[in-house]
Amino acid sequence: MGGIDDELGRFDWSRIQTYQGYAEMVPHAVRGLVAAPDKKEAVRLGEWIERILLSVAGPCEGCTPVATVLVATLSEMRSAGRSVALDLLSLIGAAEITGPAHEQIGAVDVAEIRQAVAGGFRHYVAVLQTESGSEADLYSCIDLMDILAFDDPRLTAIATAALKGIRTGGRDPGLAMAIENTLDDLTNPSRNS
Repeated sequence: MGGIDDELGRFDWSRIQTYQGYAEMVPHAVRGLVAAPDKKEAVRLGEWIERILLSVAGPCEGCTPVATVLVATLSEMRSAGRSVALDLLSLIGAAEITGPAHEQIGAVDVAEIRQAVAGGFRHYVAVLQTESGSEADLYSCIDLMDILAFDDPRLTAIATAALKGIRTGGRDPGLAMAIENTLDDLTNPSRNS
């Protein structure tokens, strides 16, 4: 797994702060997520990663490097890990600072976090264009289109085309509603401000 080790090696995890201390333990969890043999293990790791990165006060300093590594390793992940990673990326990308400054952990820059999440935009579009994609992956990528295209209007046309191309027949009825709501958000951004 040279790719993941290279990505993890880009960061000094012992200096990155999370809600549960420094992030030395993150590389092990991300490696586990990439290689997760089943949904149960992937969910366990994903919940742990979410718990150390996000709180009611918002994201922490660890969100940008974790998002960067998750995006870079999406293509290496097994299916279970990839689904959880897409969900994590949508949660990280949507995170806003909601608490006072003294509750923030480390240097938090929401624009930088979103930029890291946006690094996977082509992958998210490809998931939406794959007819065999799981509904969980589709929901996560629909959320990611909403977050990223709303944040960067240059992505709106591509996001809109990808969303309009999703075939919803025979799928959860909520999927069509999620697509419709996201398209509405993207075509009427003033309603969301």
